[in-house]
Amino acid sequence: MIKKILAGLWAILAIFVIIAALKPEDYLIKRDILINAKPEIIFPLLASTKNADSWMPWKEHDPQVKNTYSGPEEGIGAISSWESPGQMGTGSAEIVEVTQNQSVKTKITYTKPMEMNQDSEFILTPEGESTKMTWIVTGKQPFFARLMCTLMFMNMDKYVGGMFEQGLNKLKTLTENK
Repeated sequence: MIKKILAGLWAILAIFVIIAALKPEDYLIKRDILINAKPEIIFPLLASTKNADSWMPWKEHDPQVKNTYSGPEEGIGAISSWESPGQMGTGSAEIVEVTQNQSVKTKITYTKPMEMNQDSEFILTPEGESTKMTWIVTGKQPFFARLMCTLMFMNMDKYVGGMFEQGLNKLKTLTENK
């Protein structure tokens, strides 16, 4: 009887491993929002890592996170680093490309709990008196991360995308009230 139970558990685990192996390694998470403000109002909250942390959703999801800042105050080379024993782990985000009032590209590096890199981009598109703000993150999800998401029945696009939506709504509130 125990042999049958163990064989069944191994079969279930094998199915999860196969499902994780078949998931694409590359991922893209994208959300946007229409903000009733000009790009010039929104841009300073994107081009400075310290200002961006004022609307990003991460601290609300992981209150243990501690941020430090280095490099220039804004623009290329501005870095936000974080460390947390909680959900956020350890990593940094460095601004690598800026187009004034149009876009900001950031390289994100996680070192704990696992090593992983992402590219993030904020794109501002004027639409009359408003601005469409688009937040895109791309990267490669290691096999272990795909396996953990499979075992926990977690959809990264819904989970992380939901946090993007919270952050974008906070950014909308901050900029529309100026």
